[in-house]
Amino acid sequence: MKFLYLLWFSFIILACSNKPNYDPSSSLNGKEKDEFVWKIIRYTAKAPDGLLYEERFYPAYDSFYRYQASRHRLEAYFVNDNNEHYFLLSRPAPSMVEKRVAIGGKVVFDKKGNLSEYEEIFRTWKLIPDTLKRRSYMLFDKMVRNQDLTSFLTKNSKGEEYIEFPDDLNYFDKEKRRWMQK
Repeated sequence: MKFLYLLWFSFIILACSNKPNYDPSSSLNGKEKDEFVWKIIRYTAKAPDGLLYEERFYPAYDSFYRYQASRHRLEAYFVNDNNEHYFLLSRPAPSMVEKRVAIGGKVVFDKKGNLSEYEEIFRTWKLIPDTLKRRSYMLFDKMVRNQDLTSFLTKNSKGEEYIEFPDDLNYFDKEKRRWMQK
């Protein structure tokens, strides 16, 4: 009987949970995840040294960006009622120990599946994987819920590393689809 109460109580807690499922595998299969990353990789990945911004879209660099896509992981994904696709990607970061950086943003696709809007909301500091997972998932949830992330900016986070960008010098320009300096 205790087992039934425990099972029922667990069901009630899960049913009342107001947290959406952000697991990319719950809404995208493997091929769809790869296609999603491919559509945004030229914005999220670092370009080859010496490349002009516009050149990153040239087909001659497809193999470079295929490699970059293989290094990125789609950590979280959510589509809201306005058809805005929220994403959380992570990639390895240079460090003496294993660290990753996460990118949280949103995209909108047109009826043909082409990117019509792209915005990066935040980029985290380089963090060890466990810390990155906790902090970036929390930031992702707040981003999806349109909650203010100001307290997680470096100048406001009281020494805790959460968001590296934006900051007082860098912002994301939605029209140009890239980080710019003020």
